[in-house]
Amino acid sequence: MILKGKRVIDITSPIRQGMPVYPGDPETIVEQVCSIGKNGFAISIITMGSHTGTHVDAPSHVLEKGLSVDMLLPGSFIGRAILLDMSCIESPIHAEHLDIAWKTIDPGEGTEVLLLKTGATSSVERAYNFCLSEDVTSWIKDKELKVLGVDVFSIENQKELPLHRSLLSHGINIIECLDLEKVEEGRYTFICLPLKITGCDGAPARAILIEE
Repeated sequence: MILKGKRVIDITSPIRQGMPVYPGDPETIVEQVCSIGKNGFAISIITMGSHTGTHVDAPSHVLEKGLSVDMLLPGSFIGRAILLDMSCIESPIHAEHLDIAWKTIDPGEGTEVLLLKTGATSSVERAYNFCLSEDVTSWIKDKELKVLGVDVFSIENQKELPLHRSLLSHGINIIECLDLEKVEEGRYTFICLPLKITGCDGAPARAILIEE
């Protein structure tokens, strides 16, 4: 899609019957209960977890008194983004890795969103076992970023979710399961809007990039 001469890239993982989910999460079911042929209209029942496909983790996902997803401001998911390709790094990604990649592209002032391409699409093991080190929280804060987005099921593989707690307690939004397979490293405008589900710990979202 072209928007006033700029390409719009859909980076949303589609929700579908039988799609991969994080181990232990509810399976996704899409079942048609009314059809045009029988009823004159189509209606489906959708059953899925709140962290299915491309989704936003609300603070209440890991923090006892954290905000639910409906309380997060839409503007906090819109901003100038830098996409870094970290697929060549096999070990847990540390702040040093991010710093080197950041300086290589040099996004300049005003960048608010960090997107990480991990190569998870071509590696099931990578998709389930990706891990960011806890030291990235301070690095992200120093860069004054408000969003961290990844193309994997989770930003960490630690059971206690320390990185989730650290980022969300500092007001840094987390978006997981983005589709970045065909997107090149670089600078973009980022827009992501989670469903407004009252009192929920997270929600599926539609995410796009606009080329600069």
